[in-house]
Amino acid sequence: MWNRLPSLRGTGIAIGLWHAGARILEALGAEEQALRLVNRAVQAAPQRSDLHLHATRLCLKRGKVDQAILHWRKAAGEQGRTSLLYWLKRANHRALKVQRLMKNNLQLEEVSASGDNSQSGLEGQKPRPAGIWKIFSYPQGAPSLNDIGIQLLEMGRSEEALTVFRQVLSTEGTSPALCFNLGLALSKLGYHREALEYYERAQAGGLNSVELLNNKGFSLSFLGQYEEAVACYELAKEMSPGDGVILANLASCYHRLKLYKQALACYENALRCLPRDPVIYNNYALCLEDLGRSEEALQFYDRALELVPQSKNVLLNKAVCLHKLGRGQESLAICDGIIAREPKCTEAWALKGNLCQEMGNPQEAAQCYRRALGLVH
Repeated sequence: MWNRLPSLRGTGIAIGLWHAGARILEALGAEEQALRLVNRAVQAAPQRSDLHLHATRLCLKRGKVDQAILHWRKAAGEQGRTSLLYWLKRANHRALKVQRLMKNNLQLEEVSASGDNSQSGLEGQKPRPAGIWKIFSYPQGAPSLNDIGIQLLEMGRSEEALTVFRQVLSTEGTSPALCFNLGLALSKLGYHREALEYYERAQAGGLNSVELLNNKGFSLSFLGQYEEAVACYELAKEMSPGDGVILANLASCYHRLKLYKQALACYENALRCLPRDPVIYNNYALCLEDLGRSEEALQFYDRALELVPQSKNVLLNKAVCLHKLGRGQESLAICDGIIAREPKCTEAWALKGNLCQEMGNPQEAAQCYRRALGLVH
């Protein structure tokens, strides 16, 4: 016990020095460096509300409004959330003003996320970057390098787009819009940590659009930083209340955090906005299953399958649900149907193996497991 006292005292001194240094740096206008010091102090003493309040102020100054919400919650609790909205609007004012000033030279174009939005695996709760918007210019003459990068991104050639955007960065310098496009290209290539750096640079430049927050939330959730992702999606929801994709993404993060009440409410609101989205039905059913409401979940898997009858992932989820309900033969029939269409489906073979084992057929179960492991050709 006594051996711990010097360590604790040393930590307290370090926190004090970091906090004092942050105040000095802030006074000198070095807000980013100040924020780094405050974050170090917060990591060492996460229970101190004064550190979170300081971090909130610095985040707002740097345009990182989603992180400001996160620190504000730690300082003031959930009940203090609404009192921060005024400051959030002020923080967004700069970005909105910039967009209005650029209106004569810039346009907005909607770009669908590359790849399939269907869920992977037996869980399939990952948020989607659907409904992405990018800001770019349309010159009178030949297309600029930036425009070429955007066209490549739209064509799904993200690697080439990233090379072009980096060339623009080296020759023309940085801008919030370019940082957003760099983040988007990196995210599509799976480099989510690097993408976050560019999203934050865009925010520091005053860009805090719904599109940026949605995509930043996507990268955060992909990295398992669900609490931070929730802050992004909640702010995006404040800015665009009827956006079903944002609501679905927020629900997915609440689900991952096991905040089931909030997750169900968001899934239900998302379905009101997007009543023909099979992914939301699938994820809502998964949430109901986690709450032990498997009979209800089954109904929503069926609603999803009405929209995408051959979806392997939804069918597997339904098979697992039937298994939980003791309806093994129906679950087995689904597995056989998937295997007939996709003989190398690992998940279907593994689930069938479990079912055969429970039904007292160990030899067939062993064969299924070998298939699942790729030991039989």
